[in-house]
Amino acid sequence: MAIHAVYPSGDASEELKEAAEICFQCGVCCVLRAHSCHAQYDGQFDPRHTFVYDCLGTEEPVENPNLWLCVSCHKCEELCPYDVSPVHFIEAMKAQAFEMGSAHPSVLSEIEQIVETGFAFPLTGSSARQREVLELEPLKITAQDDLKVITEETGLGTKLRRHREEEG
Repeated sequence: MAIHAVYPSGDASEELKEAAEICFQCGVCCVLRAHSCHAQYDGQFDPRHTFVYDCLGTEEPVENPNLWLCVSCHKCEELCPYDVSPVHFIEAMKAQAFEMGSAHPSVLSEIEQIVETGFAFPLTGSSARQREVLELEPLKITAQDDLKVITEETGLGTKLRRHREEEG
């Protein structure tokens, strides 16, 4: 199974690998309509080839662009009859993909937006007008200096620059 590419020999316990095998074969989190994984309804997946199967079963999981469809909502964790939770494997694969330079461009843009402004979405004039209509105080942008320090201290800034250089 390809999940071993994420947890190569020595990096994960046999228990973790067995949990990944169970997850790989189950798919309950993707087939319970109205309660399942949002990514499952992307159109390319079905009950026999689920989103989780696609993520865990590809030859090189960290190069699978479908990983980035997972929004880490943890619905799979709530539904998992085996208490395995595929979100943990998918998050590990995303982290490894990011380290390897395979992050989706929208993820990089989102991170840069947060570091620059402290908000996940751009604040527009429309946002300001809507806050005024609702009689809310204007949003104060105060976190960006701290976020920039944290980004540099954790090495995230270096990784973001490396990703952008590789794109360019």
